Amino acid sequence: MEASELRIGNYTMDHGHPEQIPYGSDIDSAGLMDPILLTEEWVVKFGFERFEFEYEEGNETTYVLEKKNGHQFVLNESLQPMDGEIAMLDYKLQYVHQIQNLYFALTNEELMIKE
Repeated sequence: MEASELRIGNYTMDHGHPEQIPYGSDIDSAGLMDPILLTEEWVVKFGFERFEFEYEEGNETTYVLEKKNGHQFVLNESLQPMDGEIAMLDYKLQYVHQIQNLYFALTNEELMIKE
């Protein structure tokens, strides 16, 4: 991983365990960390709620994170953003730190594990 991809608070694999980057100086060790694959388990940990819809054409699953201001951050079943033009990006989310960084860029809030 490149240090330029990471921010304080990002989750990465450090020695085989998911860890949150606590300090800026830890980002310098990015080469020793591995990214965490973005999975349904992770988006649920972040507070996204799973919704399943049944249509004549088939089923659809979405993941929705409700914000306090009434807005929603929505992912499709491939865990890609669905709202607005973000869904049109060629950039695809693969890792936990990427969704954290995108969420922060759009909301100026940290995406953290919900207890």
